[in-house]
Amino acid sequence: MTLFNSKNNLTLGLFIFLFLFVFFLDKALAIGTLLIILLSIITFSFINKSKEHARILGLLFLIVLLTHLGAVLLIHYTNFQPFSGGRGDYTTYNSIAQEIASRVHQGNFSLKGLSFSHYYPIIVGYLYVFTIPSMLIGQLFNAWIAALSMLFVYLIVRKIGGSEKQGFFVGMIANIYPSFLFYGSLLVKDPLVVLLCLIGLLLTLKLIERFSWKIFIIFYVVLEYLIHFRFYVGYALLLTFILCWLLFSNLKVKKRLVYAVIIIFVLGFLPQIATGQGYYGTKFLKQYLNSEKITYFREVVYLPPEVKFQPPEEVSVPGQQSTVVVETGFESPFTFLRNTLISFSYSLFGPFPWQMKHLRHLFALAETIVWYFLFFFAIKGIVKSIKNYRVILPLVVFSFIVLSVLALFINNFGIITRIRIPAFISLLCLVPFGIKKLEDIKIPFLNI
Repeated sequence: MTLFNSKNNLTLGLFIFLFLFVFFLDKALAIGTLLIILLSIITFSFINKSKEHARILGLLFLIVLLTHLGAVLLIHYTNFQPFSGGRGDYTTYNSIAQEIASRVHQGNFSLKGLSFSHYYPIIVGYLYVFTIPSMLIGQLFNAWIAALSMLFVYLIVRKIGGSEKQGFFVGMIANIYPSFLFYGSLLVKDPLVVLLCLIGLLLTLKLIERFSWKIFIIFYVVLEYLIHFRFYVGYALLLTFILCWLLFSNLKVKKRLVYAVIIIFVLGFLPQIATGQGYYGTKFLKQYLNSEKITYFREVVYLPPEVKFQPPEEVSVPGQQSTVVVETGFESPFTFLRNTLISFSYSLFGPFPWQMKHLRHLFALAETIVWYFLFFFAIKGIVKSIKNYRVILPLVVFSFIVLSVLALFINNFGIITRIRIPAFISLLCLVPFGIKKLEDIKIPFLNI
């Protein structure tokens, strides 16, 4: 079979024509398409090495990628922004990335004068260096990261005892989970945070099942970057690993205790390495875990300007747009517990219809209604799989810690829907265990 036959030449000619046509209409889209093709080829080369799961992983990756590419194009060209109203972190990240790309092209690799708290805009900046400085490039890159994330969802479901069909099912559900589909198609760090969370959870399950220093080192690096990009989510995974590994590891007790001394000691350096927040994040904990800071975050910081600077006695008035204030209630332990539980319910089940102030917020309503249905099956799945608690509980514990942090500090449901994504996806991995007739569903193109 020759490479230069009429059929191959026709295909190549058609591809070049289409590329030039798209390039003429939108240069960023054309170059971004080439980037996605290149990244997809690399991804499929790794997927093909997994002979056991290659076919199903390949199909899942392709479906998720196409879904997110469609979402990227829709969001980019319509400027769909249900929460920020057209203003958000993505504009700041894009400006920093463009400045970095401009400096590098001039031979200047210094970051001096740039204001950033993490390396995400730097990653995007160097992506711009090798392509073009357009936000669309970064969004398409995030679509690829989102597609990678769903591969790890599949692997987590398989690790906790799910079938191929159940793993594929969860991957498809998480793919169209509205917040993940939306934020996974913006120029924000959330897709990368989700990917690192899922890798970290999968490695946690592997280490509980069979400890290996090689896997632990990989986990250590992944956790370091997760803490760097989102401290409290990374810290939640850190606590989850320590607690669940100590309780559920298959190592004999004596050996487990010896390993625990080393592991707990070295894990404490991660917050310092990743963020400079001290051993086990003592600086961060001291700064934020106090009544004044918690009250400020819960009652003031996310209020709109017209409400934020009202007199203190009026600060608990619900803010406009995406903020719903629940007072901390530090005047008594009972009030604090009650209000925190209310706030937790908002993090887990909100936003509720009466909390939505604009028509664009109805986007979140579609998510919450479906979530109530899925959450029921997640709880049912936990109950039915309780005998397999060693691998089920790490997902539950991680989700609970993340949602508890949100309940304690954050009252803006635009931010809540964004940060709770990895917690919700973790719980989604338990959904198929609560759906009895799932195995009766036939999946096209797959013999499962």
